[in-house]
Amino acid sequence: MLQHNSLSDHYQSQLSFLFSTLKVGQLLRNAGIRKAYGVSSFAVFQILFQLVFQGRNLFRMLQSPRGETLPGKDVIYRFLNETCYNWRRFYQSLSLKVVSRFESLTSARRVRVFSLSMIRS
Repeated sequence: MLQHNSLSDHYQSQLSFLFSTLKVGQLLRNAGIRKAYGVSSFAVFQILFQLVFQGRNLFRMLQSPRGETLPGKDVIYRFLNETCYNWRRFYQSLSLKVVSRFESLTSARRVRVFSLSMIRS
């Protein structure tokens, strides 16, 4: 995990390349994850995705100097709690894209395994 408080330009460009290669914006739209106005759903998703690499929670990120340029916490919470968004379809589409990318890196003779993990809370 990165121990930096903010992502460097290098990591920002890598994330941008990853999102464009996997066509995350298109996957969000195909899953019905759209916003009618304000900050785009793609921009909100990018912010949430970057939290993992910054080692911060949403509250800390909004309190940072960069927080002034970010949408408010209500925008993020409404985005995450919207019941009309088809998150399952998005995750499945994204997983399929990632797996297809890795499939080209492995040998055809390699044994394939499908693993499921059930987590209950």
